[in-house]
Amino acid sequence: MKRSLTRDERIGSSSDFKKIFASAATSSCRGAKIFFIHNEKGYNRIGITLRKKYGNAVQRNYARRSMKEIFRNNKDTIKPGFDIILIIYPGDYSFRDREEQFHFLIRRSGLAEVD
Repeated sequence: MKRSLTRDERIGSSSDFKKIFASAATSSCRGAKIFFIHNEKGYNRIGITLRKKYGNAVQRNYARRSMKEIFRNNKDTIKPGFDIILIIYPGDYSFRDREEQFHFLIRRSGLAEVD
C-alpha cells in the first residue's frame, strides 16, 4: 500500500472547505478540532488549517507538516470515505502531543477503523 499523501487525498479548494465547515460534524480537544463529513469517494481527504495568530511562518509550516505526517502514518486506521479538516490551535505542543490529539479526535468522532 502506498503510504504517501497524494494530491487526491488533500482538500484544496476553498469551496470544499466552506462546504465542510457548513455541514460537518465536529469533535474537539485541547489544542485541536476536527470537522468531518462523508464523501462519495472511496478514500479520505484531509485539510489542515491553523487559528489566527499562530506564531510565525516557520511555526505554522511545522505544525501543518507534522499533522500531515501524522495523518499519512495513520490513514489506514481511519474509516474510508470522509473529508476531514483539522484545526490546530497554538500552544506548546510536541509532535507526540499532536499525535495523541489526532488519535483522540479520530476515536472520539467515530472515524477509527478499530477502537
